[in-house]
Amino acid sequence: MKLLNNYYLSSFFWSTFQKIVTAIVGFVSVPLLLGYYGKADYGILGIATASNGYMHLLDLGMNVGAVKFFSQWRTEGRTELINRVARTNITFYIIISIINIVGLVALAAWGESVFSVSHDQFIQLRYCLLIIALFNVFSWSATTFNQLLVAHMQMAYTMRVQSVIALLKGLLVGMVFIFDLTLIHYFFYLTGIVAALVIPYAFKCKRHGIIKSLKPAFYWKDFKIVITFSLSIFALSLFQMTATQSRPIILSIFANNGAEAVAEFKIIEVIPLFIISIGGAFTSIFLPKTSSMVTEGNIQLITDFAYKWTKYTTIIVNILTIPFILCAKEVLSAYVGENYNYLSVWLIIWCVTVLLQMHTTPGNALVLAYGRTKLLVLSTAIFCIMSVVLNAFLCSILGVGAAIVSYFFYVVLVIGLYYSFYYKRLMSLSRWKMFTTFIVPTFFSFVIMFLVWNIPLGKNVLKIENSRLYYICIVFIKSLIWLLLYFVTLFLSKIVNVKETHK
Repeated sequence: MKLLNNYYLSSFFWSTFQKIVTAIVGFVSVPLLLGYYGKADYGILGIATASNGYMHLLDLGMNVGAVKFFSQWRTEGRTELINRVARTNITFYIIISIINIVGLVALAAWGESVFSVSHDQFIQLRYCLLIIALFNVFSWSATTFNQLLVAHMQMAYTMRVQSVIALLKGLLVGMVFIFDLTLIHYFFYLTGIVAALVIPYAFKCKRHGIIKSLKPAFYWKDFKIVITFSLSIFALSLFQMTATQSRPIILSIFANNGAEAVAEFKIIEVIPLFIISIGGAFTSIFLPKTSSMVTEGNIQLITDFAYKWTKYTTIIVNILTIPFILCAKEVLSAYVGENYNYLSVWLIIWCVTVLLQMHTTPGNALVLAYGRTKLLVLSTAIFCIMSVVLNAFLCSILGVGAAIVSYFFYVVLVIGLYYSFYYKRLMSLSRWKMFTTFIVPTFFSFVIMFLVWNIPLGKNVLKIENSRLYYICIVFIKSLIWLLLYFVTLFLSKIVNVKETHK
């Protein structure tokens, strides 16, 4: 059990560290690049990355399926089977990357009428899409090695490597100003840095014998069991990613000014994306363990896991989201200037959405481990279509807010399905207990937030003339007060038990 806790803690620590480094780099780079390249041109980067992000559906659910089976086979000691399937997986991703490249090149050649941008802006977008295509094989190839490392409890290593990548991204922003890099040159180097992940990942897998050879193979019969399961996950991912990745694309097509709407989306996206990325890390941390639990059929262990980690995941996500809800205007004013604090209402709604979404992460890991996703796929398809239509309809009314409101609608419907069906019927969990493990720490969180909200911290109190520094101080002071009060409340109410955290 001590080893188990070490796995959770080390994985979460390095994952959180990586996300914090990435968030800091993003927090610093966005206003710098926004000011250097301009709002509309900076929005071009958002359109390019969003267009390619949707093409990650070509993964066909393998990112979940491979981790599940690699974890299972590792437990069973079937190393030769892992090697055969992993090498075939390399071949699979090479094929996928070729399809991805064709799609990007086609969009670059004939996609001008798709986006609400000027001709000059599309020319820059075309170059960005071709740059992504250039590095595509390397980016996809890294996926196989990442799956192997996660399945072999090496997630802490992957997070350390990604921390270095984040720092290189920050260094690149500095190079923009030193060498006066154009938007296209900046994007070229940025994409190259991300693609370089394949080198340390492959080296680690080969050196530690996780994979015997880096040469692509064709053991399709062994590969079939993984791809068959993964296709069911793909159907789910198709609609989940559509609901997520289509938002800036819908804005670029239906908003009155596509590039500016996407730029506003990218401004407020940094904070929710940081929190969501940590939630995604939870899924990667939990999935190898939940796969083993379900394989062993240990109902008591599954039940204990669901209640305990829903509670702790909720507390962690509250800690991550509440400071940004509490100080939304101040965060935006410090981040990109007071001219953008009108976006605060959308930032608040998005953070609340993330809080609702992320508390189901342990339950989601169990659903994936069971593989019972048929109802979830069908329901998610319907919810996704409703969300996309709502987004398109609201674009002319709410602008960037359409993307946030439509996604909130989607998340609420998906969570309703978990509580109405999966918790009780699939996992035999108490829906009320699952709900209370979420709502109790969240209730205290919001009560304390409203108490801290009205603390008077005007410029005459803090005696700070610099506007940006003033807003940073408000965010820091209010967040610290809230955090201290929240910790005290959690321990006094025994929501957090010190002995339990060491079990």
